[in-house]
Amino acid sequence: MNLDRRHLLRLTGATATASAAALAGCTSADDGDDDDENGDTDAETDPEGETNESSGLPDYERWLASDADGELLFSYVDWAGLEAFEDDDGDDPVPDDDPTDAEDPMLELPLIGVFLAAMSAGFAAPSAGLDRIVDLEDDTLAADDAETTLDELLLVNETLVFLGDVATEEVVEALTDTDDDPYAAGATFQHVDDIGDFGLYASEADDDGFGAASSQAVAVGADAIVLASDSEDVDGVDHVRTVLEAEAGDRERATDERDEFDWALEAAGEGHAVFGTYGGEEDLDDVEEASTIVSSLAFDADGSAEGNFAATFESIDAETEAELEAELGATADDLSLEIESDRVTARASWEADNEALE
Repeated sequence: MNLDRRHLLRLTGATATASAAALAGCTSADDGDDDDENGDTDAETDPEGETNESSGLPDYERWLASDADGELLFSYVDWAGLEAFEDDDGDDPVPDDDPTDAEDPMLELPLIGVFLAAMSAGFAAPSAGLDRIVDLEDDTLAADDAETTLDELLLVNETLVFLGDVATEEVVEALTDTDDDPYAAGATFQHVDDIGDFGLYASEADDDGFGAASSQAVAVGADAIVLASDSEDVDGVDHVRTVLEAEAGDRERATDERDEFDWALEAAGEGHAVFGTYGGEEDLDDVEEASTIVSSLAFDADGSAEGNFAATFESIDAETEAELEAELGATADDLSLEIESDRVTARASWEADNEALE
């Protein structure tokens, strides 16, 4: 597979376009009262991502918190890790076939997640004046001439988290510099608060291009830049504050809020691309009525791939079980699938010459 970062983004774009109905959501509402069935597993360092040493959970777990409605949709991208799979010739191939024709959620969901995160970052960073820092076309997420380096991208509901080694003064200067050019992109921010080790900055409300006033909030710390815009009923500052308080341990994290999500994230949360969701009032044809989903993909240097999937349901009847058996890992060369009570786990691998990866 010619899997450089640009190829992956184009692949996710094709997937998301054809899966617009699926992007309406992926879960149905659930009370989240399932008992925690996790074993006491020793943490290990994964080659595709860091692990929380105390719990066996991925390191990005510390940023995950549900919104005011008790819902979570997240996407994690090991951006720098994907750089290893760029073509020697620098080719930027576009897939000939629609990858959603494969009807394999274990490929579709992580790739849709990458698309959502990259699309969100592509709009939000320049509008905040951070285009001199954030560069989606670079080997890392940061521009070549920036002191800041950014290696990972995380989307948590309405909030973006750029993870790396942040030159805080450089980022603050980009946010607070006033540009006399009326056509220059980017708002001007003012310091409004400190949350732990992060300085919080907010822009003045401005026309969002659709006739409504909108503002952005950015938090700057030594290892992350956190960015959010106003949403319909929550302002950007509150979005950012939610994620920062979860990271600091001052707010309940998603894994604490739902035992079933803690289980799913530990089972399937490691990879170059990870997508997860719970609590929404949505439905996905490929994985009907799942209350919690985590799905990940990791890629090898030889062009092969491995995926992990974990989901919980209120119940799994014979029809749902048959659908899961038919759809999960449908394109894979090797598949291990377990369906027990209300929980499903799957592990799949794709060889480099698998047509689903071409």
